[in-house]
Amino acid sequence: MREYKLTALMAATSFLLCSGLATNNRQMYWMASVLGTLMAGAYYLARWGVRDASVRRICPAELSEGETVEVQLQVSLPSRWGLVWARAQDTASSGLLLEPVEAEQGSPHDSTTRYRLTALRRGRQQLGPVQLTISDPLGLFVNHVQLPEVSEVLVLPRPVALAQWSWEGGGRGRLLASALRGKRGEGTDWHGVRPYVPGDSLRRIHWRATARHGDWHVKEFETSQLAPIVVALEQAPTWRKEGDTYPDFDQAIRYIAWLALQAPRQGVALILVGSNLPELRLTPETSTDPYALLRRLALLEPNADHSILDDLSRLVQQYGEQWRIALFVPPQEYPTFHRQAMVYQAQGYTVEVYA
Repeated sequence: MREYKLTALMAATSFLLCSGLATNNRQMYWMASVLGTLMAGAYYLARWGVRDASVRRICPAELSEGETVEVQLQVSLPSRWGLVWARAQDTASSGLLLEPVEAEQGSPHDSTTRYRLTALRRGRQQLGPVQLTISDPLGLFVNHVQLPEVSEVLVLPRPVALAQWSWEGGGRGRLLASALRGKRGEGTDWHGVRPYVPGDSLRRIHWRATARHGDWHVKEFETSQLAPIVVALEQAPTWRKEGDTYPDFDQAIRYIAWLALQAPRQGVALILVGSNLPELRLTPETSTDPYALLRRLALLEPNADHSILDDLSRLVQQYGEQWRIALFVPPQEYPTFHRQAMVYQAQGYTVEVYA
């Protein structure tokens, strides 16, 4: 449609100009000059009207995987007397999904675009730059401009419960002490009963209290008896890769995120170590913001120059007496890690492998 209108105006201008030259008619000269000035002005507006454009994006700086929010993209052209029309289209990195909802045209030079933003993958993702389409009021000329309006969004890993995980267990020294008392794991000190909470082990159900109250009750234990946990993450680039992502590594991060959120609720201290990662400690006393650990998890990648298996003997020596060690490794590397873990398990250490 734009091409048709421009072709018609150019043809009309040429006809009036040629007719004026042939007949020496000043009125046709004047009409041709008006049409020419109109087209020149429209071109100027579309070409230079973007110089004062401003864009404001309203979006959260932090999301979780799978979370969807509404984002606003506000475009303002304060000058040009409202004679410039603008339409903005946002762009995003591969870890974000944009779905336009609607565009509100408040005035010819001020518009708001709304869209749904869904976080697909953990990590530091980017919104922008903004693709801006500028047009004159007649729609004769269109100018496409890219504005460097960029916002960073940190996508946190989505916690996923580790089905085979149990909070019972401990280090070598704890197991020996429990064996001497004839007691093991979480049941060392019974504290009382409390109502059942989804996720509680069925083995903790207190049947007499359940019958007395008419709803489920479980045994409450002193959580200080639960062993602290060392989560050791394999960061060597041996994980399965699909394009630019590591699906199995991302799933391991989700499991660790669940442990990081659940450990303070269980009263359990947690330390995260990796092949290329400084020690990160999370204790019930200092875990005022457990999401701080999730922010660190969001940025981890399998890019270490050595395997966590090279550090396993040091970890066992440093933590094995009182801590339980949980290794998160690639599925194809599970047999290798499991064989090494069995050596330490035979010595009484709690070394577990998850793939």
